Amino acid sequence: MTQKIALVTGASSGIGRATAELLAANGYYVFAMARRVERLEQIRSDCIEPIPLDVTDEKAIALAIEHIILTKGRIDVLVNNAGFGQLGVIECVSMEAAHYQFEVNVFGYARFMHAVLPQMRKQKSGCIVNISSILGKIALPGFGWYAASKHAIEALSESLRGEVKALGIDVVVIAPGLIKTEFAAKQFELLKTISHPLAYQKIIAGLYKLLAGEPTAPGPEIIARAVLSAVTKSIPPVRHALPWDSKTAVIARWLLGGRLFAWAVRQQMRV
Repeated sequence: MTQKIALVTGASSGIGRATAELLAANGYYVFAMARRVERLEQIRSDCIEPIPLDVTDEKAIALAIEHIILTKGRIDVLVNNAGFGQLGVIECVSMEAAHYQFEVNVFGYARFMHAVLPQMRKQKSGCIVNISSILGKIALPGFGWYAASKHAIEALSESLRGEVKALGIDVVVIAPGLIKTEFAAKQFELLKTISHPLAYQKIIAGLYKLLAGEPTAPGPEIIARAVLSAVTKSIPPVRHALPWDSKTAVIARWLLGGRLFAWAVRQQMRV
């Protein structure tokens, strides 16, 4: 059988790294992509080929896809994972920071989808997995721009699914809840660069409270296993939320309605 070829973005750590390693362990040849070269080199193997790039660099992406097609002749799986979380209240996050959040989290995904779809159409096969978030369906105080970017990914994925299903291409959304990665530490460092007036300090404290459980949360392997399951199924799930808190939060939002759910969130954040 022809070896399956996968691309994983944001593969230098966390969910991306776990996914690249698991796919490689299950027979895929993986092109692992990220900005941090030294981290990528740590996972280089006979089945993992690192490609350093920035998801905002359209020319670099085009060259990477050209290299993959020339050397392997096909692209079976794209896992869009590279991203970050711009925390802070809407009023205080600059427009420049908000634009960059969308450049990476939304247009970064879109650039890769644009790049792989011609080859997948030619093959009449392929699977695109977009890593979203629990916040792709709900939004919380202090997560506005990050949640907006993930809402956008959910919408793009749903539209794309309808456009390419008849062409033999599947589109899957995987929506993690709290996962033990470097997410919180990185985003809190970024949050410190934003000045918030006293009126918003309770919300900022609430962000720390909500993310305090990250060190004891499930590891990124749970998401990697969900990706592997999705790309190996003949009929993959449309949207898979996990771990359990991601599923229950969306159900709670639906059952409680917007006003009561927002009250419950404020109680949890003590806002």
